[in-house]
Amino acid sequence: MGNGENSPLLRIAAMSDIQGYPYPEDAGMRNLERALDILAPLKPDVVVNDGDINDTGNDADAVRYYRERCEARLGTVPHVACVGNHELCFIRDDLKAARTPDAIRRDFNDVFGYAPDARVVRRSVRGFEFVALHLSRPEGYADEEIAEFEAALSDAVRLDPSKPVFAVTHYHPLHTVNDSRQEEKSGALRRLFDRFPQVVSLSGHTHGSLRDPRSIWQGEFTAIETGTLCYGSLGLDPPAANQISCLLPYGHESVGCLCLDVFADRIDVRRFDVRERAEIGPEAPWLIPWPHDPATAPYRFDTRRAAEAAPQFPPDPEPTLWYDYGFVYLLFAAAAGSLLGYRIELADAETGRATTHFHVSDFYRAPAHRADRVVFRAPPGSLAPGRRYHSRIVPVGFFGAEGRSIDWIFAVKSDYVIRADAPNCLPE
Repeated sequence: MGNGENSPLLRIAAMSDIQGYPYPEDAGMRNLERALDILAPLKPDVVVNDGDINDTGNDADAVRYYRERCEARLGTVPHVACVGNHELCFIRDDLKAARTPDAIRRDFNDVFGYAPDARVVRRSVRGFEFVALHLSRPEGYADEEIAEFEAALSDAVRLDPSKPVFAVTHYHPLHTVNDSRQEEKSGALRRLFDRFPQVVSLSGHTHGSLRDPRSIWQGEFTAIETGTLCYGSLGLDPPAANQISCLLPYGHESVGCLCLDVFADRIDVRRFDVRERAEIGPEAPWLIPWPHDPATAPYRFDTRRAAEAAPQFPPDPEPTLWYDYGFVYLLFAAAAGSLLGYRIELADAETGRATTHFHVSDFYRAPAHRADRVVFRAPPGSLAPGRRYHSRIVPVGFFGAEGRSIDWIFAVKSDYVIRADAPNCLPE
């Protein structure tokens, strides 16, 4: 990097969750090339990868392929990478005796030039410390691994308490960035990081969209989700009516990577839509003041929740019914603003029997791809022929703010035969 006043002291490229195979036509590896199209001109000083480079633990071929492509496009830039759960899982029966977690970790370390049996990887780049923790079991981190990680973090902080220390893990610390609610996977990390305001946690695993404002969190420390290069997910409980499990419709568009510029007094985080090869919100990068002060940090969830403006429908949202192939659809104009999705309540006008559903918006798609009308397919069992319904459709923000609802009474055709099942597919 240059030495000018506006030049960062360190530039970090961050990627995660390729879940790939070692072929150029593989979807994850195609997205890797798109990410490298973005990152190569930026000339990063170090690359962080949060794991799940492989789709399975059968071999290390995809990890080797990834490293080769990075070297071809970025040069011999140092990597700080960790084993994720996909590196450990989905192993064929005939390989399970050989592809043990220890063997997988040795292969991974060999690709990146780490000590063969290292569970914790530590690197110093341009005077900044990086500490990565390999995953050795999908359930989470063992106590002895956390203890070793703690020792490395403590030493890194002790070198210069005024600087950020970048902690690289596959799983998120508990109750930080979006979808980080699993105690067994994330609790030990959270309790450890809470003691170090210098920590900037970089993690992957949940395939969250970098357009989601909950991908950055601040409290006792700073946590950033680094996105995904395979497909987008959103963990809702229960899943939205237009999701299968956590998978997003058009999730192949929800792929991204990060560039972090580290200055003496701040960290600038730039987000990139890999599918579009375009920066997300270039007018408003995430700006993290340094040193970290939990009381005044700009990305605290509580202060952002209090400040969130509720999303709103246009004056005439034009609610409409659509009948098609045994399904009943509700169509209405999309709401504007900070919009996660819609809570849709359907109540029988006579019996009062009600069902409630959530429909995730297409916030994660590039603006040019977003629809101005929402198409909600009523789930099986929510409507019946010949019945009248009170519907209430509420736009919901990322932090829970609710806008003015659409309140609408409609009747379902009495002679319409409604399907009792729902095809297990997403619109792509």
